[in-house]
Amino acid sequence: MELSIFLKLTFIFLLNWNKFGPNDAGGCQMLSIDVGCPECTYNGHCVPGSVPVDTWTSFALQTQRELQIDEPFYHVSILDAHNAYNNRADGYGKNDTCAWPPPYNELCLGVANQEFSITDMLNMGIRGVELDNWFCKEEMRLAHLGTDLRLACQEDDKLFSEGIKEIADWLNKETNLHEIVRIYINEKQDQGHDELVNGPIEEYLGSRVFTPRDLNETYGGVWPTIRQLRKDGKNVVIATGSTAGSGELYTHGDVFIHKLFWSDRRFKLFTPYPECGGKTDENAVRYYSDSTHWPLISDGPTNVGVVTDYWELLKCRIQYPAGDHVNPQLMKTAVFTWAEGEPSSPLLSNTCVMMKGTDNRWYVGECDEEMYYACQHVHDLNNWILSEHRGPYTLTEHVCPPYYKFSVPQNGYRHQKLIEASRGESVWINYSPWLPYYEEPSLEPLTTPKSGSATMHVLWKIWIVFAAATMTNLILWG
Repeated sequence: MELSIFLKLTFIFLLNWNKFGPNDAGGCQMLSIDVGCPECTYNGHCVPGSVPVDTWTSFALQTQRELQIDEPFYHVSILDAHNAYNNRADGYGKNDTCAWPPPYNELCLGVANQEFSITDMLNMGIRGVELDNWFCKEEMRLAHLGTDLRLACQEDDKLFSEGIKEIADWLNKETNLHEIVRIYINEKQDQGHDELVNGPIEEYLGSRVFTPRDLNETYGGVWPTIRQLRKDGKNVVIATGSTAGSGELYTHGDVFIHKLFWSDRRFKLFTPYPECGGKTDENAVRYYSDSTHWPLISDGPTNVGVVTDYWELLKCRIQYPAGDHVNPQLMKTAVFTWAEGEPSSPLLSNTCVMMKGTDNRWYVGECDEEMYYACQHVHDLNNWILSEHRGPYTLTEHVCPPYYKFSVPQNGYRHQKLIEASRGESVWINYSPWLPYYEEPSLEPLTTPKSGSATMHVLWKIWIVFAAATMTNLILWG
């Protein structure tokens, strides 16, 4: 017991270190130096909203989000930030000395899970935000606490309402009005104070939240697609779960907050493709990392693991790959579509897109070049083959075998399956539906061998009966 108390007091001291001595960072430090922020906070981290965004990465990740527009939300892959609120830009981890990435110096301190603000992570392409709400110091705050460490809560910890408002402010920008954000509230105890949770959600997000009532009454418990959510004016989904304590779910009256609908797992337990850590077509999974480090006490990278390559999770169609210290370089690892520098020319209604066999990335191609076509099964969307023959890019001819259609992979897993089917060949992919001013071509249904054979069989029977009747009449009346 005495050791436990000592460790807790040590924890509190380290968390408040800046109050016991000077803390002059003297400019940007750590990841904030690497990204080239124009201005940093007093403790050396990028001012919220100031992290430069790479336009190519941003466009490529937007492409990958849009490809999933007709997927049920339950199956959509969303880039996630573990403990997004616990970031140095907002003053958490004031005295951190652990330099990303691990392994760390054993004696360094790493309290914060993130370097940059929620706003900056959203700007980079994160769409899954985790918030830990704790009622302490007479307010509902965002704090990284265990079940019995309320003493470590600080009055300068961000308010829960401020975290919700920050997300809402980002969504209110004209360029972000149609973006979908999933908020994960990791509440570890039944704290009550429903009004301090539901109130800010109502005030700042309001009717944009896809509620449990929407799911159960409007959609009969079946998750709608991204397209349908947008049509309904819904672009926020909030769910809650506990990773400590009783394991109960605290939805604060089911007004806005869904019960956890995915399995939350430590990244250390993830097994790469094709095992994919137990991911199937049916289940929803979140793999989260942990970058925190307490000298001589605990090391998150060892105990939980850290995500350093989003692609390894995306090609397993993990819904929520949750990284720590999200930064522009980590976000680039999530790109599996466009090659860097592509599209090399403006995308027009007649642009032709190919997946090159040498690197399995997308390029704008010469439309008259002859290549195989990427063919996706109309029922089993994970099933890919190539067309029998090469040809120029076309939308007006049947280029795929029966039961297959000329298509484009909608997520990382299907992209991986196309890579395997192409076997190093460059192939045309049907990105046309996402191009400006696209119009669906009218194609006659392709008769399948089975139905075609059946039809011919019936026609032959009719012809034989007709011929027999004709011959009979000729004989009788000859």
